[in-house]
Amino acid sequence: MDSMKKFSQSFGLHPLVGFGMFAIDMMLFGSEVLTFELTWPISVLVGVALTLPSILIQHHSFKDDWGAAIGKGVLIGVLTAIPTPLPALVPLLGGAIGTMQMLGSGSEDADRKQLEAGEDIVEGEYEDES
Repeated sequence: MDSMKKFSQSFGLHPLVGFGMFAIDMMLFGSEVLTFELTWPISVLVGVALTLPSILIQHHSFKDDWGAAIGKGVLIGVLTAIPTPLPALVPLLGGAIGTMQMLGSGSEDADRKQLEAGEDIVEGEYEDES
């Protein structure tokens, strides 16, 4: 289970970043199709503008260190700036991996908080020490 957590921390994105950038990329691609690629400069500007919020969300909410957050944010920003829908699969998959990590870590955090609150596990049951 520890290897899965390391994998999801390495390749996962915060769901807001992953699914949000996927949705934005799809909206930008729709306008590019309708205008025959005349709006690609807008895609580049939006991709660059959303790089910083992606970095900050990865660092503060997903608990990535600064190097990993900057790497993931720049990668997602560049992929959003590319005027094709194919790179949009990367943030979608990253968001799915990150969602699995966040859902899986919730039960571990709850168990850790119960133990920190002074409860012991005795034969599979929780007993309060006080």
